[in-house]
Amino acid sequence: MISLVSLNVERSKHLDVVIPFLKERQPDVVCLQELCEADIPVYTELFGMPPFFNRGTKQFAESEAKVEGIGIFSRFPFIRTHVEYYCGDGTTVPESVSRDPNTFNKSNRFVATCDVEKDGEIFRIATTHFTWTPKGEPSERQRTDLEAMFLILEGYQQFVLAGDFNAPRGGEIFTKITDHYFDNIPPYYKTSLDINIHRSGVERRHELFDKMVDGLFTTADYRASDVQLVFGVSDHAAVVGNISKRAVS
Repeated sequence: MISLVSLNVERSKHLDVVIPFLKERQPDVVCLQELCEADIPVYTELFGMPPFFNRGTKQFAESEAKVEGIGIFSRFPFIRTHVEYYCGDGTTVPESVSRDPNTFNKSNRFVATCDVEKDGEIFRIATTHFTWTPKGEPSERQRTDLEAMFLILEGYQQFVLAGDFNAPRGGEIFTKITDHYFDNIPPYYKTSLDINIHRSGVERRHELFDKMVDGLFTTADYRASDVQLVFGVSDHAAVVGNISKRAVS
């Protein structure tokens, strides 16, 4: 069994909270979305090894440009790492502007996977930061990217899939994902956005109460247990849980 945390860290805004949270939790594997490349040394010091990192976008905010992407950190050596793009190809890093919704999707979108071994068992972890839409409404862009993501995941066979899916549970896109994989977030959680921290929590607070947009999905060979959301860490809640392999009958 391995312990897992998945979290959209919102770039560098919450380092003073995220780092103590991870120090306390001591997870085996961590999937971070919106991870700033410049912050990697801080996390590397915590885990003792560099991450598997891929660039998504260069964001301009408060007169400063930062490259951000997805990083997977592990307390165990990576046996295998792989990235496949369903939007963009990684040869360039698109530029976006903070708080400008017209640029939110100017990013490489991809599935990053790693295999790690603990106690003689190999675990395959996949993570993504899926295509954004206003107010979580489905779009043709999301539908196209989702089908491309499914094709990528078919090649991985059995895995755990965590990340920020930018699509609320109960909606079209999230439902299509649950048609393929098991949703491990307990049903009593209605949102994964931290209403007290999220940028929309002041002006559009009422829109956030039903936005379960982060996910922890598993295929048949995996089981997630003790899954919970931890708020007060970033503008998204941290998804935490334990991952084990199902016994072969």
